[in-house]
Amino acid sequence: MIYVNRIDKPNVLVRNEVKWTEAIKSATTAESKEKAIGKYQHEEIKDQLSKMFNGKCAYCESFIENVDYGDIEHFRPKAKFPELAVTWDNLLLACKKCNGTAQKGDNWPSNSEGGPLVNPSEEQPEDFFEFLFDEATLVSIVRPKNIRGTTSERIYGLNKHLLLKDRNLFVRKLIFIAKRYNSDTQAKAIIDDAIKDDGEYAAFARMVMSKYVK
Repeated sequence: MIYVNRIDKPNVLVRNEVKWTEAIKSATTAESKEKAIGKYQHEEIKDQLSKMFNGKCAYCESFIENVDYGDIEHFRPKAKFPELAVTWDNLLLACKKCNGTAQKGDNWPSNSEGGPLVNPSEEQPEDFFEFLFDEATLVSIVRPKNIRGTTSERIYGLNKHLLLKDRNLFVRKLIFIAKRYNSDTQAKAIIDDAIKDDGEYAAFARMVMSKYVK
């Protein structure tokens, strides 16, 4: 997880966010409320979120759009905060795993439950997590630094099995390349690209850069 700067809201929300929010608040039937909430699915909103997150999941940083369309994720769940369903500052892009019921879903832990969850568009993930690689076990792990980090790691599934498998291989390859950073121009270019915001698992790429480029 890396910090992602929120870009300008799409024009469709510039024009309609207030109106759509009022429609949600004033809905008198379940059907009218569902219809009003559903406005968040507008294609222009999805396109702007894809641009903002570089086609990656806001939580696990996996590339989404080469295998799936991705989900418009409500940081504060629309099931519990319907009035925020079309609020630009509440919208992220997530993969179906992180956004599914087994992970984030409608989870919203209170302070007493270890919340609130870490929001990568409002907070620096490095304040809550360490991104580590264990050379003995060849495992790349997200290690929480505090209670909110612990809660967020668990709910987002930042160390779930299949994610670990893919990320471990990525990090091992990147370490091999990083050790040649100062002697091979192609290796340098690969690492320099990997640490950019649009790089998959950029948080781990930056760890590799910091630890293995001498």
